[in-house]
Amino acid sequence: LGCCEGECKSFKEKFMKCLRDNKFENALCRKESKAYLECRMERQLMAQEPLEKLGFGDLIDGKPEAKTNS
Repeated sequence: LGCCEGECKSFKEKFMKCLRDNKFENALCRKESKAYLECRMERQLMAQEPLEKLGFGDLIDGKPEAKTNS
């Protein structure tokens, strides 16, 4: 294990628990998935990508929701 392998483990575990709790319906676990990917990008464990490109544009603070439920 390298220096940074376990740094995002708690995010990964929350994401995996969310998936299990929701019968692996990943659309219900997007916040957990986003947090895990942000952790990995912050620690250079994966390439930096804009969150919009990863499909999280609607979860970014300060931006209007892509879809409204009104």
